[in-house]
Amino acid sequence: MQEQFLSVISDQVYNWQKENLAENSLFILHDGPPYANADVHVGHAVNRIIKDMIIRYQVMQGRRVSYIPGWDCHGLPIELKVLESLEHSKKASQLTPVEIRKLARQHAENTITKQMSSFKEWGTMGEWENPYKTMTDPDYEIRQLEVFRLMVNAGVIYRRFRPVYWSCQAHTALAEAELEYAPQHRSTAVYVKFPLLTPDEFVRLVKEQSDVDISGKPVHVLVWTTTPWTIPANKAIAVNPEMTYQVVSSDTHGVLILAESRAESVSDDLGPLRVLAGSIPGSSLTSFGYTHPLHSNTVTQSILPADFVTSDAGTGLVHCAPGHGMEDYLVCQKYGIEPCSPVNEYGEYDASVPAGLEILIGKSVFKDGQSTVLKLLAEVDALAGVNSGYQHKYPYDWRSKKPVIIRATAQWFADLGSIKDKAVASLDNVDFLPETGKHRLKSFTGERSEWCISRQRAWGVPIPALYDSTTGDALLTDTSIEYIINEIKEVGIDTWFAEEDDIRHWIAPEYREDGKSYVKGKDTMDVWFDSGTSWTLIQEKYGSLREKEKNLVDVYIEGSDQHRGWFQSSLLTYTATHRNGKAPFSTVLTHGFTLDGKGRKMSKSLGNVIAPGAIAWDKFKIDKVMMQPIGVSGLRLWVAQNDYTTDISVSVESFKRVQDSLSKLRRTFKYILGNFKPTPFFKYEKDVPYGELGPIDQNALYGLYELEKSVKAHYDNFAFNRVVQAINKNVAELSSSYFQVIKSRLYTDHPSSLSRVTALTVLAHIFRTYASVLSPIIPLLTQEAWHHAPCCVTGQNEDVFSPFVAGWYETPEEWNNEKLRDDFLQLSQIRDAVNDGLEVARKSGNIGTSLDAGVVLSTEPGTNAFELLQSYKTMLTAFAEAHLAEYFVTSEVTVLTARADSDLSTARRWSSIPKELTILGSRMKSTVVSPSWHKCPRCWHWNAKKESEVCAECAETVKSMHEFNAL
Repeated sequence: MQEQFLSVISDQVYNWQKENLAENSLFILHDGPPYANADVHVGHAVNRIIKDMIIRYQVMQGRRVSYIPGWDCHGLPIELKVLESLEHSKKASQLTPVEIRKLARQHAENTITKQMSSFKEWGTMGEWENPYKTMTDPDYEIRQLEVFRLMVNAGVIYRRFRPVYWSCQAHTALAEAELEYAPQHRSTAVYVKFPLLTPDEFVRLVKEQSDVDISGKPVHVLVWTTTPWTIPANKAIAVNPEMTYQVVSSDTHGVLILAESRAESVSDDLGPLRVLAGSIPGSSLTSFGYTHPLHSNTVTQSILPADFVTSDAGTGLVHCAPGHGMEDYLVCQKYGIEPCSPVNEYGEYDASVPAGLEILIGKSVFKDGQSTVLKLLAEVDALAGVNSGYQHKYPYDWRSKKPVIIRATAQWFADLGSIKDKAVASLDNVDFLPETGKHRLKSFTGERSEWCISRQRAWGVPIPALYDSTTGDALLTDTSIEYIINEIKEVGIDTWFAEEDDIRHWIAPEYREDGKSYVKGKDTMDVWFDSGTSWTLIQEKYGSLREKEKNLVDVYIEGSDQHRGWFQSSLLTYTATHRNGKAPFSTVLTHGFTLDGKGRKMSKSLGNVIAPGAIAWDKFKIDKVMMQPIGVSGLRLWVAQNDYTTDISVSVESFKRVQDSLSKLRRTFKYILGNFKPTPFFKYEKDVPYGELGPIDQNALYGLYELEKSVKAHYDNFAFNRVVQAINKNVAELSSSYFQVIKSRLYTDHPSSLSRVTALTVLAHIFRTYASVLSPIIPLLTQEAWHHAPCCVTGQNEDVFSPFVAGWYETPEEWNNEKLRDDFLQLSQIRDAVNDGLEVARKSGNIGTSLDAGVVLSTEPGTNAFELLQSYKTMLTAFAEAHLAEYFVTSEVTVLTARADSDLSTARRWSSIPKELTILGSRMKSTVVSPSWHKCPRCWHWNAKKESEVCAECAETVKSMHEFNAL
């Protein structure tokens, strides 16, 4: 049965809305593709269920939705997993790129099949028969290459030899978005001395300021670095021209130059320092040169001005290796100093090391290579100090979890300087939830100057560049790219990666006769470029409907880490290829990560991961507590009840709340439907008009009106946790009040009596409202309830097979009775006082249930409180006391003036101590008393004239039913 309902709420509903709802109402939620590399986890469930709630609500509002699930299929993790699986059968080095791609594609396909099965089991709907994948679908890869071509034509794409983040484990460049920072990384921090050339000026300064003669003594500039392995690649030293420096003398390290503001800290590390000369402007140091202590070729190197030099750490002089540092590269480029990067893809020194350092070749920069550098520095007395356990924040590869290096290589970049301002400006017209997301995305985008888009792997979309086999120069023009794209359409993308003796079929005719020999490039595109061009799918399908009047997509939603990832890459590629000044999305939502009960991020390494399938169908353990499965509806309700804009706690308490809420909702539907079973005496056929309902019924409908309007506002604001809170509150109010009030009507009144039919009318409205407000969150439960509900309850004909087909149940404005609301706010206060008295009577043994008691309310005549009670006599019924007794669930209520209740204690068998309260500014007393009549054995009300006899109402009901049976 569950499989049947899953099919209805997913496939049938999605297909129905595509065929029946208006195209001009289209709502597009674009799927940020999950990575096709592993089994699903709780984070997947959070992501997919939130998306499903969004689109289901839109369908309830009568809007056609488009949700095309997608998968991110290329990239390093998949390729590495495939290669690792072959370690014992075939060495990775023996595989050709085409073989790697075949295995990676199969791995991704298998993962997609498993993930899709899980997603569908959670009751999520979408175009499951036609998902998008960044692989295999040739149209997707072609569209991606077309975006790349447009960016080349716009002058955004270029190739440059410059430093990039590099993974020594994966042997590829990394983008900023592929890094995570370890706050407690330990490095070897060192002080290094570089000999200053022509120090005569300092000899004079020292003589003038301290009368010390240092002529003939070497003078060194002192630097501090946490990457001593980069010292062989040093090409310059940077100083801050606005800072002041000094000459100091050390008994151990000779004459040194460093920043005045850093002298005390350096002295703590290196020992006492004697100041020989001070107040030397940083700008004056740039006229001097120095030599490298390890290079055999003595070359004068420059001291450069740079504003990134600060007095926060180090010596105030920064060692610059432009092949291994971003800021180093930029300042050196300004002065025409080319980078040196003598490190290969494995993080080992290669044959390009400077002359005299050949001993480093083949050694790891993190291990024996670095220790050798330190040894060489010590041998030439250039190593002034070493701290092998310096703790600081350092970038790690987010996949291998290993520290990265910065290494200059020839890479392809997107110039963001020309587009980021437009991209940032376009966000002014985008809504963000939480609102901090706008600042994050603007900040992360605005801070970037370029994007390294090339990767050195086989599994990806190729950068369609040809290279001159002699010079290495790249051929990348609109003509060459267009020709390669057309060829890929003909022969397939894998052919690009195949070894071919003749590649002329890849060369546009215009370039075949230029006398050059070309080879195909081996670089692939960054996977963020893959997923970042997924908007082309929406543009191709719906662009004509959307882009003229509104942004292409209504909603993007992913985890909060995607401000650096998919949100940003989508924004940048879209802005680079469009001139409409718009972002690709109208609203950006972000959700947090899942944490265990101790606030730790859930991960396999910590052993605190829980599979969503276990939560739904198997027993599962949280914090050593064994939990019972909560079903698909429970899983979805758990997601909805959390504030997803922050991190989400997977805790025992959160699941207990879900079990309690879901149980109450199930009982509510069961209770409602149980009262509509037809009997020989009556079959409910139509609702009683609002004007014919009693005040208690109307007050229940006001609660529904308030619920529906507030829930709709919360859905509009994507605040699903507030939806759940509002529903839970209404369920509690109905259970404690209205459902208690109407028990007698439903179970003891004549089946066709107006009192019972009005109660059924309200129950029908409750069902329709609950089916509406709950369907986006727990469609499996509401579909099941809808399946068992007769048409008189749903208010629809039999063709309306689902609440989603019925649409949002909008409560009528006439239910918004503010006068009634205000009255019942006061009456509820009186009821609370009555309940307190009933509890005292129960504990004292005077009553068993509330029906065993009566209530006397007394107040001064002419007061607002007295008029409140009297108004029910004239407005609705001649017996206000009867309505109040029903509302308080007691056998009777008597309204007296304050002067008339003085002999109350003698008139009743027992009475409680009166409870005083203030209603509408007037004093009122509530007294629980013994009833005046006898208990009816049928309805249990104390309104029978004689003991052991039924009351008049029950006698009439029984008589009528006997007469019906006689027929």
